[in-house]
Amino acid sequence: MNPIAWSRLLEQKPLPAAIVDLDAFDRNISRIRERTEKSGKKLRIASKSVRVPQLLKRILEKGGTSFQGLLTYSVRESAWLHRHGFRDLVVAYPAFQESDLEAAAPVLREDPHAITFMVDLPAHLEFLAAQARRLGLDTPLDICIDIDMSYRPLGVHLGVRRSSLLDLASLDAMLGAIARQPRVRLRGLMGYEAQIAGLGDANPFAPLLNPAKKIIKRLSVRDVARKRDAVAKLLQQKKQRIEFFNGGGSGSLDSTLNENCITEGTAGSGFLQSHLFDYYAANRNEAALYVALRTTRAPAPGMIVCHGGGIIGSGEIGPEKALVPVFPAGLRLMGAEGCGEVQTPLLVPAGVTLRPGDPVLLRPAKAGEPLERFREVHLISNGEWLGTAPTYRGLNEEFQ
Repeated sequence: MNPIAWSRLLEQKPLPAAIVDLDAFDRNISRIRERTEKSGKKLRIASKSVRVPQLLKRILEKGGTSFQGLLTYSVRESAWLHRHGFRDLVVAYPAFQESDLEAAAPVLREDPHAITFMVDLPAHLEFLAAQARRLGLDTPLDICIDIDMSYRPLGVHLGVRRSSLLDLASLDAMLGAIARQPRVRLRGLMGYEAQIAGLGDANPFAPLLNPAKKIIKRLSVRDVARKRDAVAKLLQQKKQRIEFFNGGGSGSLDSTLNENCITEGTAGSGFLQSHLFDYYAANRNEAALYVALRTTRAPAPGMIVCHGGGIIGSGEIGPEKALVPVFPAGLRLMGAEGCGEVQTPLLVPAGVTLRPGDPVLLRPAKAGEPLERFREVHLISNGEWLGTAPTYRGLNEEFQ
């Protein structure tokens, strides 16, 4: 990235704006593809971390046969993406609204296996079956079982709270419920290890915790591998065939793909490399997503104020969830104010000159969520502005 050239390209553009460095983006695709090919597995793309159809298509095209399908975050999003030419859409979260199935019904009548629904409760099966009857869907709905992969040493829960399937007994009961429900068909399994994939172990905002995080991740890698292997053996005993066993994320790709029972990993944030994903000891990707703000005020020497900036990542609240200024080098947020909804003050280091009207570049903590704030992303390659690509919002769709 040549930020000086970028700032010139952005001088006449409306700001705030989201910018994608296509050269870095493509290099990240290549890195992730190489890791996937080396494992002999496949990779599914997490749409929530990209939210730009043009970029999703670019990932799939450049990923070749190593990349397959999308892991989406809502049924409505899946139905909409199908209309934009995407196939093999696995919804990562359970559906429990009639309107979701109504949105999916036209797709399923045309392409019965385009959308796979996530389940972890018998109530999910009952809901899907009832909606299939109501909507006259003759082909059984494809489903994927979400299995809890949290690390629970001595009863302490380390991981996210999502699936109710905490052990083999509950999974076995779920398999029995599926076998008794003719309106669904088990297609795959997902076991997401958030305590590995979502836990940075080189976080500069909380350096004293990094050694403990590394220990937790190392122990959890072994624990997750044992759990997923036991799940695979249970399916073999039941003679239950599946098409895929999905796991991981950008932050745990190597350890996930190293497991024999896993058939596919997941990645999303690693393609755009928002700054939270820099804080992994095993990180190999480079920044590809930026936010540009316009400076509007200079209230004191060594200080500049930008318009906007309140783009905060979700999850546990902390300073690492804010934008991080990267150009000009040395800019710092003010601890007393941080990033504001309508303005963001920045401390300017000695030797750097910024005037009201100049653009500055910052990196978001996460990738997909900030893109809900923008209607388009600016595409830059080799120091040239190539145009824009619409986000979901820019195509008049917002998926909550």
